[in-house]
Amino acid sequence: MITDSSQSILAAIGSFVAPIFEPLGFGDWRASTALMTGITAKESVVSTLTVLTQASNTIALNNALAAIFTPLSAFTFLVFTVLYMPCIAAFAATKRELGSWRQAIATVMFQTGMAYIVAFILYQLGSLLL
Repeated sequence: MITDSSQSILAAIGSFVAPIFEPLGFGDWRASTALMTGITAKESVVSTLTVLTQASNTIALNNALAAIFTPLSAFTFLVFTVLYMPCIAAFAATKRELGSWRQAIATVMFQTGMAYIVAFILYQLGSLLL
């Protein structure tokens, strides 16, 4: 048990992965950690951000998220979250329907790659225009 979430194993993994998301505008370890937990269920993205920012209410969460995201990076984070790999249950259903691990993994790679490309373009164009 730890008192500071930045010292957790999940935070270390999130910190390692965070540079991948820097070109999308959200290279903070908390954002990448929330995306990793979002693989279990998309709803857990918000829950993870709430826990990692130690926000006790909506106002505290809003203030914490304002420190992590700009309006543009928050938008690209939302776009990426909507488009990247669905939850594990959806992956299992995809595997069952396609009947192949290879095709299911290719589907996940395509969805996540497309999410990255779309978020990258949105953030980079938004950065130029704003």
